[in-house]
Amino acid sequence: MRVWLCAALLLGLTTAAAASDDWHYTLRPGDTLWKVCQQFAQEPAACWRDLASHNSLKNPHSVEPGQNLLVPIAWLKEKPIPARIVAVRGEVMLYPAAGGEARQVQSGETVAFGDALETATGASARLQFADQSEVVIKPGSLLVVNRYRRFLDQQGEQTELRLQRGNIRNTVTPASNDDRTFKVFTPGAVAAVRGTEYYVSVDAGETTRNEVVDGRVDVSARGTRRDVQAGFATLARLDRPPIEPVPLLPAPAVELAVTHEDVTAAWPTQADAASYWLEWYRQRDGLLLGQASLQAGHWQQDLPVGDYRLLVRAVDENGLRGHESWTNFSIEPAPEPVPEKDSKWDLWVFLGGAALLLAL
Repeated sequence: MRVWLCAALLLGLTTAAAASDDWHYTLRPGDTLWKVCQQFAQEPAACWRDLASHNSLKNPHSVEPGQNLLVPIAWLKEKPIPARIVAVRGEVMLYPAAGGEARQVQSGETVAFGDALETATGASARLQFADQSEVVIKPGSLLVVNRYRRFLDQQGEQTELRLQRGNIRNTVTPASNDDRTFKVFTPGAVAAVRGTEYYVSVDAGETTRNEVVDGRVDVSARGTRRDVQAGFATLARLDRPPIEPVPLLPAPAVELAVTHEDVTAAWPTQADAASYWLEWYRQRDGLLLGQASLQAGHWQQDLPVGDYRLLVRAVDENGLRGHESWTNFSIEPAPEPVPEKDSKWDLWVFLGGAALLLAL
């Protein structure tokens, strides 16, 4: 896979790399520079003066709650816990924010602040953050990890991703306070949450789609914000505000027929559905194995022995995918063939028994 990143993305990566030396801390009521240094800095005695200078504060004794403070990571007692790739299928490339050659990643590798991940056609990856929030990166996607901050004993942190193109599914761990958020930026919008399950996609025309499975998502674009509740979706075309949220189409009623070699799914079609979207996953690690777009309510797939999950969603005329229909199934090994009996041996046994009866 050979990919040329656009100039805007490269600029974003450079900016992210330059900013990666700072931790963004939001001041709380009662905070002072001295208290922040006492709590977080390795050498708190001289920290507060240096911190004031680093943030260009004219009066270091006058700071307010809600103010954003930049703290060099090198000064901290603890460093941020990195994100980790927990499952990979196919060719997934990582473009390091720190520079150097792009490389193909494997399961278990870490992702640094500012790195970009790109999935080839038919490839996918599952990215996990320190608070157990997860992002499934679908095939043909380009995702930049703009910022994530998670320390061993701190809760109020932010995660920021930038989806240049493609599709992701986010499962965000609910926040225990209002200081930690999970944001996804796209070329035309931004989606912010504090604990939910939702999809974000960007197509070739840079239209952003958001579908909320659980919780709530605030979608903003062109000065307009939409509160998208569970069971609703919105879309934002480039340089236009997001539309009013619309209800998701109902989940298809899927029935499966499974053999030792394949699986067949069938469901009644819906009058408002323009098509249907299918994805199948490996149960063990939630890895996306394949996907398909269909016009009819029928699907068949050859699969090796294993445990799987099938996802079916109806798609409306705006390309918004509806409620999820999940079904677990297993492809079992074929039973061992029963050995054929030797017919000649059966004949000799019969003749022997007959001869014995005559002799008696």
